Order: sequence, then C-alpha cells, then structure tokens
Amino acid sequence: MNFLLFLLQLLAISLPCIPIAVAELVYDIEGKELSSKGNYYILPAKHLSGGGLTTSPSGWLCLHFVLQERNTTLLGTPMRFTPLPWRRSTKEPIRLSSDIWIEFHDLDSFCATRLDWHLTDRLPQTLSGRRQLLGAGNEDGGRSFGVFRIEKNGANVTGYKLMACAKKESCNDLGLYASKDKTWLAVSDEPLMVVFVRQTSYY
Repeated sequence: MNFLLFLLQLLAISLPCIPIAVAELVYDIEGKELSSKGNYYILPAKHLSGGGLTTSPSGWLCLHFVLQERNTTLLGTPMRFTPLPWRRSTKEPIRLSSDIWIEFHDLDSFCATRLDWHLTDRLPQTLSGRRQLLGAGNEDGGRSFGVFRIEKNGANVTGYKLMACAKKESCNDLGLYASKDKTWLAVSDEPLMVVFVRQTSYY
C-alpha cells in the first residue's frame, strides 16, 4: 500500500515535465505570426488567380456576402482574427485547428464598423439552388459569432485553407463559387488555398 502511494506521488511530480502538444502557429506571407491585434487581407495562394476577399451588400439591410475580387491587383477588405475564447485574444496568437472568429474590420458600413463571418442560407437574387455562402453581419445588425478554423491541406500544398464550423468538430472547407460576374466564398469540396497579408504589407 505504501509502495502504491509512493508511485502515485512520483507520477504527480513527473506529470508537469511531460511536454504538451501545442497547435502549430499560422504565419503571414512575411513569415510573421498571425496576430489578433493586426488587420489582414486574405488572398489566393496561387498568384494571379484573382484578388483578395471582400464584402458585398446582399440587399437585406445589414447582411453582406463574402466574395473574391476579380481584379488581381485588388487586395480586398481588411479583416481581423480572434481566437476563442475571446478573453485570451490579446495574448494568444492564431494557431492551426483552433476555433476563431473572422470579421471584416474598420468598415465604412451603415450597420457597423465590424462585420463578423458566418454561414448563411440566404442567396443573392442572381443565384438559385441550394448553396451555403459566407455571410458577414446579420440582417438585424447583431453579431452571429460564426466559428472558423485555419488548416493546412497537406504537407506539400502552399498556403492555408479556411473552414467553417457549424457544430463542434463538424467543419466544412470553404472555396469559390463563380456565377456570372461574381465569385462567392461558399462551402465547397475544393478548398481555396489562401495566404495572409498584413494591412501594412505589399503583395
């Protein structure tokens, strides 16, 4: 009995020395850690395959859609990433596979200066069928708090992919859906590989 107690005490002492696996950090194109304090543009990892991600009014008051600029010279709209829980956002860097919020930041918008991302079942009038697009901001002007993750898509693939998580541990890749003169960000089987450019940087 005393020997068993000794083993338990020894185990308790040794546990803090066991290294804990920490998720890999996410980096911008300059090789710097993605920070929750900075604003970033999201651009396709494949150069000259379109511009950055931006926002477009939906026709429903405060709801916007997320789409890609067709012009490769346009960086899009700056956005900010917030790790969850949000109380740690001022200290924690952005890590792979970690839950985050994504929001367009410092917008000159009728509804708010920040529009947070979320999945929406709304569709622009030019689209038909069933497809989940990425919305930003809500029709009532409130926040949606959609949860997202940044992931790798294989060891030899350049850039990162974005995933929308409707439920815990149930996430979907985000890719592009082109229709007529616009390219929307939507749930897709073909993820869009992206890079992150700090607002003060050049692409």
